[in-house]
Amino acid sequence: MKRIFISMLIVCASWVAGVAQVSYPVQLLTSENGYVMSDRMWASEGETVTLTLVPDPYYAMCQLAVQSEIMGEGFSDDEPWGPAMVPAYIMVPTTKVSENIYTFVMPASKVKVMAEFAPVLMGDVDNNGDVSIADVTALIDYLLSGDTTGINLTAADCNRDGSITIGDVTALIDYLLSGNWE
Repeated sequence: MKRIFISMLIVCASWVAGVAQVSYPVQLLTSENGYVMSDRMWASEGETVTLTLVPDPYYAMCQLAVQSEIMGEGFSDDEPWGPAMVPAYIMVPTTKVSENIYTFVMPASKVKVMAEFAPVLMGDVDNNGDVSIADVTALIDYLLSGDTTGINLTAADCNRDGSITIGDVTALIDYLLSGNWE
């Protein structure tokens, strides 16, 4: 009984001291060719929210947007002759933690998270936007060293068997010579 009373006292003291914080929703909008996960669906102002992007196979994230929705004065369609409170959107900066993990600091409003995913250019191992002999060199360097710096591993799986081997080098060379992936 004493323990319950002390717990209730701590909760009341925290409430009175203003420790209880307002939480705002983190809304994840649906995306094609992938999805976004969040480590929290509600967060208080100043908390760090971690987003994990999960592209479908052979797709990659091409754009991530986190928008804060604030209410401001403007004109509404419902009342064209008078001011109304209407939503305005402000971009919230994100920080890239790793390939598909980003964070942002929660503002004092709800946020909407949107991601776009685009197909990966098969064979563009060095991720420069075109497929060339430089990609063959980058793929061989990766196979010999294991160093993934500057390497697009999804694009490196040229024969799409789920692993990166010398067979992918052969498929890439065949593509450069013939112009097709068959």
